[in-house]
Formats: sequence, structure tokens, C-alpha cells
Amino acid sequence: MLQRVAFAVAGTQVEAILHLPDGETIGGAPVLAGRGGTLADTAYLCEALAAAGVAALRFTARVDGDALAGLADAGGAVRLLRAHPTIPQRIGVVGWSFGGVVAALAAGRDSRLRAAVLVSTPAARDYWGPAKPLAEITRTRAQVLLVRPAEDEVVAPADADRYAAVLTQARVRHELVTIAGADHNFTGPAQRAEMLAAVTTWLHATLAA
Repeated sequence: MLQRVAFAVAGTQVEAILHLPDGETIGGAPVLAGRGGTLADTAYLCEALAAAGVAALRFTARVDGDALAGLADAGGAVRLLRAHPTIPQRIGVVGWSFGGVVAALAAGRDSRLRAAVLVSTPAARDYWGPAKPLAEITRTRAQVLLVRPAEDEVVAPADADRYAAVLTQARVRHELVTIAGADHNFTGPAQRAEMLAAVTTWLHATLAA
């Protein structure tokens, strides 16, 4: 089931689409798109999450490429999910590419988040300004899933290892999954299906625990 919703951030109403499961809902998660992403870009991932029992919220960021503005957007999305009458108070966050950076920041700052999924996520870029996802995520109370496409042409595959290293040092429970043959966008049908299975299975189990 789809619901058109909106949430307020810094005096602006952010329009969003909420994917609700047809059956039991075990929790929810905002799904954060990459730099330059639109409302449509994460629809396939939200559909897969809803089919797995996780309510998924997608939206277009107010300020493209601004990690701290994205963090505020993610906070508004989490508030909407927590206030929804049919979604249990078991909330995670999912981010792809630059959205994974924002997800890392959110996981580090919001102790209510139970799970964070970072897909194709870079570890450092000059345009992020003061945002430091590698440092922030070490403070998380959430469990973390890192999904790395083995043939990523945008993000160095070693960036996932950098996240895994700091999480290990901080004793944060995490898992690293590598999708063989996958590019940054998981354009291959088999690779996209494998990524979706990894994300939905892990997130459902983590939120339901």
C-alpha cells in the first residue's frame, strides 16, 4: 500500500511516499537516495522492503549533496515513521551511495535507530564539509549492514573495509556483504536481486529481534 505523506524540516514540507506492507509490519526505515537522487530512484528498494514487512519511506532531499541538511531530512523522516499508527517503534535507516553517508550520520546521532544499512557508500569526499561519517557511525547503538558492489566504478571497494574497520574497533555489531559482479547502481538483474535479498533479509531480522 502506498501513502502520500509529508514531514516538516526547517519550515519546509518534504513530500514523501510511504510503502506499507500488505501483511504484518515489523518496523520502518527511511530510504535515502544518492547524490542527485529523486523520489523515483529508491522505489524498487522500498517495494522490496515493504514486501519483507518493513515500512519504507522515500523522498527527495531538500538540498542535494549537503550531508548535514540530509541529516535533518532523515530526522524528519524518522519522526514521521515513529508517529505513524501502524508502524511499530522499531526503526532503521537505509542509504545508498551519498545516502549511505547520511545514514551513517543518522545512526551515530540517533540512539533510537536499531539498524543502519549502507549500500555503495563512500568513506570520504571533499564536498561533505564538516560531515565525518566514519567517526559518527562509531557512536551508533544500531547494528550495521555494509553492502559493497565488487565492481563499483564510483566508490572504491576498500571504502567498505574502512567502515568495517572502525566499527570493529568500536565494537559495533556489523556485517559486510560483497555482491560479486555488481556495479555501483546494481544494474545487472542478478546482482540487484542479490543485493535486495541481502538488505531485506538482514533488516527484517534485525528489526524483528
